[in-house]
Amino acid sequence: MFGQIFFGSLLLAFCAVVYIVCLTVTALSLEKLLGHHKPPFAFKHAALLLGVIVVAIVFGHTIVVWVWSTVFLLSGALPNMEESVYFTMVTYTTLGYGDITLDESFRVFGTMAAITGLLNFGLSTAFLAAIILRILPGLKAQ
Repeated sequence: MFGQIFFGSLLLAFCAVVYIVCLTVTALSLEKLLGHHKPPFAFKHAALLLGVIVVAIVFGHTIVVWVWSTVFLLSGALPNMEESVYFTMVTYTTLGYGDITLDESFRVFGTMAAITGLLNFGLSTAFLAAIILRILPGLKAQ
C-alpha cells in the first residue's frame, strides 16, 4: 500500500506539473498576443480568445486522463484501454458511477486519480476566471 501511495503521489505531482505547464504555455502565448492589445475587446475577439483558452484547458485535462489511463492499464488494474479511459474519466471528474471498480490492491491508486482531477479542475477554474477578468474587465466587482 505504501508503494501505491508513493507512486500515486508521484504521478499526481507529475500530472499537476504537466497541467500547469499547459496552462502556463497558454497564458504566456496569450500575453504575447495580447501584449499590444488592451481591453475592451470586440465580441468576436473576446469569444475567440476564450475559445482558445477552453481548448487549451480541455487539452490539458485530456493529456492527464490519458496518462492515468495508461498507468491503470500497464499496472494491470484494468483489463483494456477502453475500460481504463472510462474509469479514469469517471474517477478524475469524481463522478464515480461505480460500475467499474478497482481491485482492493489498487483502491488507493484510484483515489490519487480523483485528487488529481480535483486539483486540476480547481486550477482550471482559477485560470479561466483570471483570464475572463482580464479579457472582460467590465465584469469586475465594483
